Amino acid sequence: MSKRIAGPATKTDLTIFQPIGTHQQRADLAAVQTLARPNTDPTPTKLLVQALDQNVRFTVDGSMPTPAFGIRLAAGAAAVIITYHQSTVLQFIEEVQTATLTYCWGH
Repeated sequence: MSKRIAGPATKTDLTIFQPIGTHQQRADLAAVQTLARPNTDPTPTKLLVQALDQNVRFTVDGSMPTPAFGIRLAAGAAAVIITYHQSTVLQFIEEVQTATLTYCWGH
């Protein structure tokens, strides 16, 4: 007998997100990676992000995420929209090997 351990499926409301540029991926998450807001016009104010393959942790305040610390992006879960403020520092790390982060900047 299998036991359901995941929560209910959720969807991301993309009506509040306007992409700027193209989707990108990072697979080099064994060490902490900082995603710097691109210098484009218009200036991005949001980041659409999703973890693929393995869970990813992130922080927004400049503290260092670890495989056990930070906000968890569950692999395969709905994408998350992070609002970016001037003081936001987005840092990501994988919980275990082979995690991939897919993301797109927008407003």
